[in-house]
Amino acid sequence: MKIGVIGTIVKDHIYLANKKEIRSFGGIYYTLSILGNLLKENDEIYPVCYLGTDISDEILKRLSHYKSINYSGIKKIPQNNTAVKLVYKDIANRDEYLTNLMPPIELDHIQKVGEMDFWLVNFITGFEMSLETFQQFCLQQSGLIYMDFHSLSLDISRRGRRILRKLPDWEQWIAGVDVLQMNDVEARSLNGRFDLSQNELIQFGKEVVEKNIKTFHITCGPEGSLLFYRDGQNISFKEIPAHQVEKVIDVTGCGDAFAAGFIVDYNDSKDIVSATRYANTIAGVNCTIRGTEELYKLEKFITEEN
Repeated sequence: MKIGVIGTIVKDHIYLANKKEIRSFGGIYYTLSILGNLLKENDEIYPVCYLGTDISDEILKRLSHYKSINYSGIKKIPQNNTAVKLVYKDIANRDEYLTNLMPPIELDHIQKVGEMDFWLVNFITGFEMSLETFQQFCLQQSGLIYMDFHSLSLDISRRGRRILRKLPDWEQWIAGVDVLQMNDVEARSLNGRFDLSQNELIQFGKEVVEKNIKTFHITCGPEGSLLFYRDGQNISFKEIPAHQVEKVIDVTGCGDAFAAGFIVDYNDSKDIVSATRYANTIAGVNCTIRGTEELYKLEKFITEEN
């Protein structure tokens, strides 16, 4: 399997609710590291991103641990890399600040990487590419396109603080996507109402799939995820429980882990429900790991499971 991963690698400075601080790399660095642990020997990962000169050498050195990663879609640019400060108020709620935004990725840069079996587009900043570029990208691809909506739901203030918004053209953004992922807060933001009931959220999920999306995930943290998918002419819905863990340490990157887990299992099983259960498992294990510095523990978990 060949997987293209489009997004941004960021420098993370995480302030946990227990006052501990973590400095690590984040964004699609989570995705690449987790995929590197999950994939088989002959699988290939093609990150498509820009890297600032202040971290490019360190990132390439770290990613060299994963033999499945091809670097042809990584481009160094002469500026400091995007940095994110995450300040957690409790185990799940946080304020986010963004600095050194990278320029948008151009279509010709993506095209140079070639065809993929799966494309995972993770909007880490929400500014990875323009709507026009993304629409052209979707039209040109034969492989499945998985979108993590993520920061498309966020605006940015003058001081760099990310602020929830209702993206006015969100339906155009998802029009060419096969698999769509967002968390429950992001889903509520698209409705312009944060007091949506569970039943209203479920109705929203079904309406999204009616827009010709094959599979739609709404992740709900410790409550697991809501799965909506096409089953012949029907739209099916399932509540998938979270993977239970003894202690939650850091929930940063759990959405990235969820997407990686789904793609890997679905490639093998072609079973949407099975792949979603596995996605919740990988996301659950990720929240027991501190930042990306301890992702070797994920490799240990997978080895023990197999």
